[in-house]
Amino acid sequence: MDPISVSATALAFGNYSAAAQSTANNTVTISCGLLGIDLLPNFTVGLSAGRATVFSPRKMFFGTTNTLNYNIYTTPGFATIWGDGSSGTATQTFNSSLLSLGTINFTGYGRLPAGQFVAPGAYMDTLTVTVTF
Repeated sequence: MDPISVSATALAFGNYSAAAQSTANNTVTISCGLLGIDLLPNFTVGLSAGRATVFSPRKMFFGTTNTLNYNIYTTPGFATIWGDGSSGTATQTFNSSLLSLGTINFTGYGRLPAGQFVAPGAYMDTLTVTVTF
């Protein structure tokens, strides 16, 4: 198989205020190199639940006990959670009847709900991107 490259940008919400929801986007990029030509077969891209181990809600942590609920969705309407296809989540899919040239980008639409009164600090989570051919 040709070399596959997977990269993802951070989902950075910035400073959180409990008064209003926050949104942010990230990008997962998949590319495949073949002698200077990028060829991509059909594949799906899933995201893990992160440190919370459940998809709804995902949680960012500050220390071991402070949490901030968030999620990543497949569309800007925030209707479908981007996950691994289990627990009501969906994966992102690339389908082509022929091998396709280029690099494919998928956008994740993140949302932090309003009304979470949390201790100030740097909250974070780490997700695993899984590409299945």
